[in-house]
Amino acid sequence: MAAKKTLNAREASLLALTKIEEEKAFANLALADVFAAHALDERDKRLAAEITYGVVTYRLTLDWLINQITGRPVTKLDRPVLHALRIGFYQLLYLERLPAPAVVHSTVELIKKGKKRALAPFVNGVLRGFLRKKSSLPWPDPQLDPLAYLTLRYAHPEWLVKRWLERFGREETEKLLAANNQVPPLAARVNTLRINRDALLQRLAAENIRAFASEVVADGVIIQGGGNLTAVAAYREGLMQIQGQSAMLTSHILQPTAGAKVLDGCSAPGGKATHLAQLMENSGEIIALDLYEHRLALVEANARRLGVKIIQTACLDVREIKPAHFGLFDHILLDVPCSGLGVIRRKPDIKWRRQEEDIISLAVLQREILAAAVRVLKPGGTLVYSTCTNEPEETEEIIRDFLSHHSDFTAAELTPYLPVGWQEQTGAYGIQLYPHLQQVDGFFIAKLQKIS
Repeated sequence: MAAKKTLNAREASLLALTKIEEEKAFANLALADVFAAHALDERDKRLAAEITYGVVTYRLTLDWLINQITGRPVTKLDRPVLHALRIGFYQLLYLERLPAPAVVHSTVELIKKGKKRALAPFVNGVLRGFLRKKSSLPWPDPQLDPLAYLTLRYAHPEWLVKRWLERFGREETEKLLAANNQVPPLAARVNTLRINRDALLQRLAAENIRAFASEVVADGVIIQGGGNLTAVAAYREGLMQIQGQSAMLTSHILQPTAGAKVLDGCSAPGGKATHLAQLMENSGEIIALDLYEHRLALVEANARRLGVKIIQTACLDVREIKPAHFGLFDHILLDVPCSGLGVIRRKPDIKWRRQEEDIISLAVLQREILAAAVRVLKPGGTLVYSTCTNEPEETEEIIRDFLSHHSDFTAAELTPYLPVGWQEQTGAYGIQLYPHLQQVDGFFIAKLQKIS
């Protein structure tokens, strides 16, 4: 086998950004492909990830800056040159720890190594031009045009900023936008089938991983410093599962009991299904549905690694489920497909891929999923509906409309499952979690009970 080509951080970032644009890959997958195919030391991997995610996060702002300095639309620039300029501008504007001369030099060298080496003087001139002019650029006035200012300052689509301004007002919107641009904490769930939280924390410390207990869920830990957790022994041995605190809270709110029959209607990759099994003490039955076999394979792989024995997967659209398939269920979890706008800080790509009309079409799908799933819920059973978005059409409006047409269901109380300080934040139909308020992923969680 031929030795892998060695790359530095900027070269890896350039390859990842090219994959993102040409193959429509998400940033995490593009980076994983680049790291798998090439040799990089850990320091370069970290910097490559920081630059790649930074460029994706601030793409709108970076392109505006490039346009201001070059005097031409970014669509007129050669793709390798544009990617290199984005990499350079991001470092100059947002990574102040890096000396500007070194950033300029490394960006010019990046172009020299590629097919557009003749444009190296152009790239050098643009970067130096930015350093000369950056204090006099015509940024929008925050008072006269808050929409344009917030859109450009925090690099979010204008349609989304406009929606949030209308719903939250200026101050709250700016806090949410700022939170979306922060690096989120890395959380993991303790697999209590094999270890308790204190013991896992000790084990992680022995592997030189700094971690502390979550204050949101009793089986959660927060990892300091990030890194590739799937490579550590505690993960490989099935002692933990990488999972956000909001997602963990969803399973706790469903609160399935040992021996219960549970449906996970939109299961892959299996984080919540395996959590439900854990809460059920590996006793009972969980039916995990997904549309695609390859995604169900992820559920099965996670179950094997974690020692979960009670999950049965089935390739089935939850909208087509009938009692004849599996009978009736004590509990149902519906973590429905959604716009994903609550997890922008984890997946910055999503804000550039979504359009406002997607919210409406997804709401139609969500209503169909909920209407179908309740047909297989036992009287007295409970159902949790969750989304990783906070848009009203996908959250409260879904539940409000459902309850108005189903007198045999009621909204269950959530406060017993919530951390101290969150109990007053529940609404009539569920709880909205935001990164700038509760410092967790943006989520909506509602719990319904069938009363007859």
